[in-house]
Amino acid sequence: QGGMAFVDSGAFTAFQKKQEMDWRKVIRAYETIATNTIQPAHLSVVAPDVVGDQVETRRLWVLYADSIRKWVGMGVRVIIPLQVGEMSGGELFEEACAILGTRKLACGIPSNAAAMSHADCGTIRNSDFHILGRVRMTDELRLKVSAILASNPGANLTSDANWLRARTAKICRIRAHL
Repeated sequence: QGGMAFVDSGAFTAFQKKQEMDWRKVIRAYETIATNTIQPAHLSVVAPDVVGDQVETRRLWVLYADSIRKWVGMGVRVIIPLQVGEMSGGELFEEACAILGTRKLACGIPSNAAAMSHADCGTIRNSDFHILGRVRMTDELRLKVSAILASNPGANLTSDANWLRARTAKICRIRAHL
């Protein structure tokens, strides 16, 4: 109905619980949502990744490249989680662009476990960024956002969970009692 939708893969929750991801199930869910929405450009999805593991994350991008390219071609905003490792955030993003054959990707910046430094964030060149995870504006996150915007003036910057989102259910309960 014209709204924006964000769909996460659940990789961070799986990481926390030390569970394996069923990527085929996630890909099928993304496919169903993307092909059944009237405005795919209003949909954001998080590409497959493994928290804190660039090698496995890149392997997943290669494995699911056809699906990711299809979503990008439909106009879906695909968020590429840039995990920490041997490569800088900027190098990993360039690798993602080479694997997927497009630069029409949003850079996913993890905000929780195994997150990159603000200096690493400054190595990325793109016009679209998304902070992944429950976002609380800490001093470290302020430095990351400043580094991103200093290197990418005018970039689009979004996040999937913030202070208000984390309290929505409580706010709804209070409102219902008023």
